[in-house]
Amino acid sequence: MEVEAVGAVPSPRRPVQPFGVTAELAGTRTKLREAAPPDRWDAVQAEVHRLQFEQGMSPLAALQAVYARIASGWVPTTPR
Repeated sequence: MEVEAVGAVPSPRRPVQPFGVTAELAGTRTKLREAAPPDRWDAVQAEVHRLQFEQGMSPLAALQAVYARIASGWVPTTPR
């Protein structure tokens, strides 16, 4: 019994690279995480969420606003 070749062996898949707004969100979140004090990450995320819901900011705009605040010396407070 003969078996015909169906095709070549597929090459390994490359990881999916985000693009557009997704890439910008990921990049900004990474920069924010690197700039934020490690023990205050929860407070940083809370501030991003607060800006989104109370100020009506987009996720990207909120991330950028909090990043700018941290870059200017703001240190988020930890909840008690």
